[in-house]
Amino acid sequence: MKLLKVLGILAVLMLVAAVPAYADTGKPSIAVSDVSVSPTALMPGDTGTITVRLSNPTTSLAEESKTQTDTYNYGVGESNGMATPSHQSTTSVTSKSAPDGALMLKEVMLIADAPIHVTSKQQYLDLGRLGMGDTFQPLKFTIKVDDNAADGIYQLTLKIRTNDDEVYQNCPVYVTVNSKPLKVVLNDAPQAFSTARKTVVLDIVNLRPNAVDGVSVVPSGEDFVFKPIQEYAVGSIGAGELYTVQFDVTAKNSSYSGNPSFKVVYKNGDNWHETEPLVVYTDHYSAVAAPAGAGNDMLLYVLGIIAVAAVIFGGIYVYMKGRRK
Repeated sequence: MKLLKVLGILAVLMLVAAVPAYADTGKPSIAVSDVSVSPTALMPGDTGTITVRLSNPTTSLAEESKTQTDTYNYGVGESNGMATPSHQSTTSVTSKSAPDGALMLKEVMLIADAPIHVTSKQQYLDLGRLGMGDTFQPLKFTIKVDDNAADGIYQLTLKIRTNDDEVYQNCPVYVTVNSKPLKVVLNDAPQAFSTARKTVVLDIVNLRPNAVDGVSVVPSGEDFVFKPIQEYAVGSIGAGELYTVQFDVTAKNSSYSGNPSFKVVYKNGDNWHETEPLVVYTDHYSAVAAPAGAGNDMLLYVLGIIAVAAVIFGGIYVYMKGRRK
């Protein structure tokens, strides 16, 4: 029985909690229905955008009742030849009306402290009417992170004021700063390069908490020819994801002196970044040139077979001709 009683109480509490918080209240309300930061994690020096959506979540307000009372006083009089005493008459009329529930947005302001700065319009004034159940058009703020900002989560404040002094908001907005770049890992490479084609395999790892776009791997090295020639376009890499790329590398001559290197360029939001170049060090003394006539070996082999076949068939022809005589 005790268990049933407890379950009954919990059920009642759940029903009470399910009642909409903004229904049938005496005043309209203002709410921040959505806040987004792009990119979701900024790097030091980055510029980002904060988009805010405001709404009036009130769906209905209790009707207001108004009663008007009129009192009339009558003095001593005469009716049908008889005297009437003085008296008083009272009439009451009650009317009901539903409140409009609209708010006037007077001010929306984003407040930030170093290392985050608001570089766009910081304050919007006299934005207009926000009716019950309505959502206002998105408001955008541009922010910039100091170049020397430390990693962490920083709190900004969104200040909202309306025509009703009792209806306002001071909403926290959180901005994440994370300086982790993409990581380039050498997966496979030859011991030495030569004028014959060799392969270099690289792994691109996104250690950041957010996705990055416009990713490409750019090779470099005056002594080498690469394929792809200018860059390997990857595109987007999600948070925690790995992408493998492969380059064909050929030394321009067997006496090359440098080493090929590879760097990754990418966008975090609208901000371009690049990794430190990864140098593929090799043993120059093991470098050998591909045989100059290597490309003609197959042709010589085929011509040799044709020549042998011609001799054999010529011999057979001479032999058969001699027997006919």
